Amino acid sequence: MNYCPNCGAEIRPEAKFCPSCGYNLEQEGPAVGPQTDSESNEPSYQPKQQEPMKLELEKAEGLNITRAEIKKQAQEKLSGRYGEWCKTIILLIVANFVASFIFQIAYVRFFTNGILGMSSLINPYGYYGGYYDYGYGYSRPYSGISLFLWFLVMIAALILIFLIAALTTAVLQWCAIHTLRGNRADGLQIFAYFIKAQKNRVLKANVLIAIYTFFWSLLFVIPGIVKTASYAMTNYLLEKDDSLSASDAILLSRQIMHGYKLEFLILRCSFFFWNLTAIFQVTNFYVMPYQNVTEIQFLDMLYEHYIEQNKESLQFSN
Repeated sequence: MNYCPNCGAEIRPEAKFCPSCGYNLEQEGPAVGPQTDSESNEPSYQPKQQEPMKLELEKAEGLNITRAEIKKQAQEKLSGRYGEWCKTIILLIVANFVASFIFQIAYVRFFTNGILGMSSLINPYGYYGGYYDYGYGYSRPYSGISLFLWFLVMIAALILIFLIAALTTAVLQWCAIHTLRGNRADGLQIFAYFIKAQKNRVLKANVLIAIYTFFWSLLFVIPGIVKTASYAMTNYLLEKDDSLSASDAILLSRQIMHGYKLEFLILRCSFFFWNLTAIFQVTNFYVMPYQNVTEIQFLDMLYEHYIEQNKESLQFSN
């Protein structure tokens, strides 16, 4: 068994960093771990060497890598490939804009004319021969059927916004997976693949995630944020294994993310100031690929770590 020369903790032979103190095991330095006493032949610890204080990012236990290193690897994968994401991002922006525009029109038509129709019952003096005087001329209010139709359009637009938001995460994460593999990130082809070949399991999984997260968020928001980390690996697993159902992928994601939710949330929060610039839309062409590839890079490493840690049990189950 090897020992850390900095704190004396037991470490694996192939480890590059100490899991206890984060010491870089590849750098040369005097051994200060357990040493054998020449007189009593018993292990004893040597005092630590004083080193200058230095700031290190928190490491995920067992992954032996910092967030800065994960981001660097993501940038290397994206080098010269940001243009591949442009069509996907533009389509998502347009889809959200169209759905929101339809909802706003339906909302205004339904509530405005509904309120005017109610006001005619309260103030009949504002009604002249079947017309309302709005100050700029005369205008006929909508009938009950028209109001009902606008209500249906408003509900349909709201459902469309919900579905677009749910599938946006899946499309972006699958694009990130393709980028990491060296394939072209084409969101339109990925979306077509969802519809034709995935038997709605991707849509079902992301709708379930959105519903679960919403209800967990009702408990003072924080549980909803934690659950987003629990479900973070769902789309990655769906792409990894075609045989996984939506429910199985969600359950396995919760299992793999156990003990790593905080690290994932810290990684996501490190893009907070980048996301603030998203109101200008133009920055999305850099932030969206960068953040999604970084998160998938983390999830990919975590998945490999999970498989390595559970190799024996997985072989036994097969």
